Amino acid sequence: MSEGNEALAHRFHMDIFQEGNLDAADEILSADFLWHGALGPGEDQRGPEPAKQVASGVIAAFPDRRITHEDTIAEGDKVLIRWALSGTQEGEVQGIPPTGRAVTLRGFDLFRIEGGKIAEMWQEADRLGMMQQLGVIPEPGQGGS
Repeated sequence: MSEGNEALAHRFHMDIFQEGNLDAADEILSADFLWHGALGPGEDQRGPEPAKQVASGVIAAFPDRRITHEDTIAEGDKVLIRWALSGTQEGEVQGIPPTGRAVTLRGFDLFRIEGGKIAEMWQEADRLGMMQQLGVIPEPGQGGS
């Protein structure tokens, strides 16, 4: 069962976010899918639609994006993926106008699979690091004005 669950979790990133196949969200996410931390800490979203909206934003912001899975651990009904998304910011992201800067965002997603669909996901991503790469927040030692 873990192999099938692992393939399902990989599809979340690769089909929806990398390939831009938003319809895949309806195929692989349960109707009451719960995404913990979708927009940041404490920002939970429910159902496939928010996943499609977040993916659309990522696709528009980083049209040249490349998602890589650096580690995957699957056991029972859980799959953990350590991932990286690299791309050039050509569209608005989190209210920040396009900067043309290249960034790499890294994170971890923990998926819970139930009934052959992704029922729940917890996400931790280095959003501070992304903001520093975009030049919005100074990096340590740079100070601010």
